Amino acid sequence: MQTTTALSALRALCQPGLSADVLVPAVLEALHGLVPSARNLFDWTDDQGRLLRYYIEGPIDAQLAQLYFDEFHNSREAEAMPPFHALRDRPAGVCGADDLDAAGFHRSALYHEIWKPQGFHTRLEAVLRGCQGRLLGSLVLYRGPHDAAFTPADRHRLACALPLLAQALEDTAATSQPAAAAPDVPAPEPAETLLLTLDGQARHASPGALRLLLMAGGGASREALSRPLHDLGGPLVPAVLARLRLAPNEPAVVSHASSAGRFVASGRMLQPVASGRMLQPVAGQAALAAGPPLVQLSLRRHEPHRVALERALRHLPITPGQIAVCRALYQGQPQARIGQALGVAPSTVVDHVRKAYRALDLHSVLDLRALLDKRIASALV
Repeated sequence: MQTTTALSALRALCQPGLSADVLVPAVLEALHGLVPSARNLFDWTDDQGRLLRYYIEGPIDAQLAQLYFDEFHNSREAEAMPPFHALRDRPAGVCGADDLDAAGFHRSALYHEIWKPQGFHTRLEAVLRGCQGRLLGSLVLYRGPHDAAFTPADRHRLACALPLLAQALEDTAATSQPAAAAPDVPAPEPAETLLLTLDGQARHASPGALRLLLMAGGGASREALSRPLHDLGGPLVPAVLARLRLAPNEPAVVSHASSAGRFVASGRMLQPVASGRMLQPVAGQAALAAGPPLVQLSLRRHEPHRVALERALRHLPITPGQIAVCRALYQGQPQARIGQALGVAPSTVVDHVRKAYRALDLHSVLDLRALLDKRIASALV
C-alpha cells in the first residue's frame, strides 16, 4: 500500500468517535499497510512511564507475560535495553532498530526467554506524547528473525503516523461522556473456544481466548494476567455457566459491552463419553468415571461498523480521494454536498466517482453499498 493511501486510512480511523480500546487495535491493524511487521503492540502508561496495560496482536502467552513482569520489567531488561520506566524521559518519536539493539542483545536472557519464544527479533519503538508533552504510551512494531530488517524509510513512515494516533488518544481521554452505542459487526478474528467445568475451571483454550477475555474485561494488565481464565472477561463466563446450571439442555448466549467492543459468549454442555459411546445424563457411575461434565464456550468480539467499513475501504484498489468520495456516498451523502465537505470542486467529485466505479466495475451507489456490505459481512481484508 502506498504511503499516502496508508496515512489517509489511518487518518480516517483516528477521527473522533472510537474509544481508545477500539481505536488502538484498529490502528495497529491498519499500520501493517504503512510499515509491514509481524505483530504490533501498544502500551498504555501513566505520566511517570509506569505500564498500566497493553494490547498486542495475536495470541498472548500468559506464562511468558508473567515471567516478563516478575523478572524483567524494569529489572533484568536493563541488562539488554533501557528499562520500561525510562519512557518518562524519552522525547516523542521513533527509535530505529539499530538504535535499540545494544551490543549482546541477541545473547541476552530477555531475548532468549521473552522475545525469541514469541518470534520477535527486531523492532521499531515509538513514544507517544500529547500536545502538552504528557506521556501517552509506546508503540512497538516487531519483525521475526527471517523478516527483512527495518529501514530508515520504515522509521520515517511510522513517524508520520504518530501525530494522528497521539491526537486521537488525547481526544478519547478528554471525552467525559461515553459515545452512544453504534451498530456493530463481528470482528475479523475467528471465534475462540474454552472448555470449562461447570464450576468455572478452565481445562482447554484456543490460542486467542486469553486475549479476547482480557479485552472484554478491561485489558491486559499485570493484575489481570495473574488471574485464572474464568475470572476474566467481565460477566461473560459466570453468566453463561449460571444459565447452563439452570437449563443444562439449552444453549446459553450472553452479550457484554466493554470499551473494546461487544463480546458474545455462547455455551453448551458436552455429554461425557465412555468406551467410545455417548452416555446419558443419568448413567451414574459410568458418567462419573468419564469425568465431570464440561462446557464448551465460544467467544467472539464485535467491533463498531465504522471500523469494519474503513477496513473494507482501505483495501479497495482506488486512490485516497476516491476512497473519501466512496465513504461519503456509502454514508448517504449526495454528490452536491460531498465536494463542500471535502473542500474540492463538484467536477472533482464527479471525476472521482467515475474513476472509482470504473476501477471497481460498479454502476451505481447501490452497487457500491452492496460491494462494501459484502466485504464487511465476510470480514474480507
